[in-house]
Amino acid sequence: MKTLLTFGLILALAIPAWATVRTVSSNPATIGQFSTIQAAIDASTDGDTVYVYGSPNVYAAFTIMDKKIAVIGPGWAPDKNLPHTVRVAGATIRNSPAPGSPDGSELHGLVFTAGVTVSRNQVAGDIPVNNIRIIRCQFSYVPVIWELGSTGFLIEGSVFYTQPGFSQGLRFTSTATYENFLVQNNIFYILNSWDSGLTVNNLTNGVNIRFDHNLFYSNNNGGGGAYPVFVNCRFLTLSNNIFNQANAGLGLSFSTFNNNITNNITLSAANATSNATPWNVNNNVDGGGNVANGNPGMADQTAVNSGDSSPLLNFTIASGPANNSGSDGKDMGLLYDATGSLNWNNSRNSRLPRIFSMNITNPTVTPGGNLNVTVDARKSN
Repeated sequence: MKTLLTFGLILALAIPAWATVRTVSSNPATIGQFSTIQAAIDASTDGDTVYVYGSPNVYAAFTIMDKKIAVIGPGWAPDKNLPHTVRVAGATIRNSPAPGSPDGSELHGLVFTAGVTVSRNQVAGDIPVNNIRIIRCQFSYVPVIWELGSTGFLIEGSVFYTQPGFSQGLRFTSTATYENFLVQNNIFYILNSWDSGLTVNNLTNGVNIRFDHNLFYSNNNGGGGAYPVFVNCRFLTLSNNIFNQANAGLGLSFSTFNNNITNNITLSAANATSNATPWNVNNNVDGGGNVANGNPGMADQTAVNSGDSSPLLNFTIASGPANNSGSDGKDMGLLYDATGSLNWNNSRNSRLPRIFSMNITNPTVTPGGNLNVTVDARKSN
């Protein structure tokens, strides 16, 4: 009864903009219509939603091809009782030469343990994938890959973990063109930032590509070392970001910095300029409002400086050079808007309502009697 009530409430409260909701569960304690994400996608038509229940098991990789599908999980750290996440061993979004298009698809509230290719180039004639939303996902030391050019991507409320020796983060194709990307309100955590090519790679041909209100930080108190966060990247706009012990300048050129702040505990003499003032190297542009090597003043700044990788730290800013210093009058770094979806505290959950707790208050029921159930359901904007 408990499982069936949970299932019914989720369906009743599901986002109405998508045609049909199909449910997936690999958790024996939760009933879903399908046990794999791919089976639910295969059964879906253009515009459907696949809702995936949290599970202690890793879900197999899936492919969205030639149809618009939203795949939604509970978030990267759901605020609820029994907070299972949806861990997925990779995904692919492909627009093949066949009829139909995956443009407008969405990945939401998922934790990826293997790479995600969002504009696949599998055979001759494959078409670029456009207008994809990657919302409130986590990428655990795995890349997001573009093999073809794309336009109209939104990447928001997500956590990216990267580490040495692997090509991770956002990986583009240097010969392709990318337009109208907004990467906002995300954490990019770099484990040992002395290794190159960790966060954003080969974004050389960009038009209207904006990184806004993100936190880039590492566990390297050497200030980012000799290697960059950006590798072979050009023509970006960076606004209202915090670069804490992360070198934003060395691999980035012809880009504009507005209202960003750098913070490095120590500076490598050979790379002091690119660490502290990335807007002053490689033909980058200082658009104003930037702060060089200042303490942003996050509530958990000490933990951030020590390399604590938890995305649940308190990143709010009460005072200091980042306070109310953004180009929009807000704090630099992560957003904590009082209304709307841009509040980092809400990013841990998907935007679907969730069952926080449910209790049966009279577990013994006489024939014909009533079963009393108390449900606490919550929603994060």
